[in-house]
Amino acid sequence: MKNLSAAYKGLITGFLIILLSGIVYYTMGNFDNPIALAAYAIYTLGIIWTLYGFYKSPQENKSPGQYFGQGFKCFIVVTLLMVCANWLFLKMNDSFRNEMIAYQRELLMQNKDFTSVDVETQIANFTKMIIPSYTMSVILSYLGVGTLITLFGSVFFTIIKKNK
Repeated sequence: MKNLSAAYKGLITGFLIILLSGIVYYTMGNFDNPIALAAYAIYTLGIIWTLYGFYKSPQENKSPGQYFGQGFKCFIVVTLLMVCANWLFLKMNDSFRNEMIAYQRELLMQNKDFTSVDVETQIANFTKMIIPSYTMSVILSYLGVGTLITLFGSVFFTIIKKNK
């Protein structure tokens, strides 16, 4: 098997996460279950797969920055795929958005400080911000987790390489 690039490994990882997420949503009806956390396990394995491939490459004197660069190429592709998938899912799935709006309305109605006009104003703002806010949360979570995994993995593989 030929060496796959970090970006290609990111594509494979991202598509596996999307596939798992689709299966979980359409079999369980929501994302609120422990199986959905397997997406982060796939994400972690994809980044480690990329770093390990770089570790095994014949290049000498690999620095933590070079390892990080390989991991970055992987996790940035995954992040892009997840942002696109999240945006499309929210855009095309009205029932999911309506469930979120109904839940938000229920929470606001429980607050005695809000009048019905205040609740409707808050719901109107919430409705406008669902897609941008969820998209931003996907960006931040995948970039944050990817950065941490890549950072720790880079240090780990650098230490192993030096002690070899």
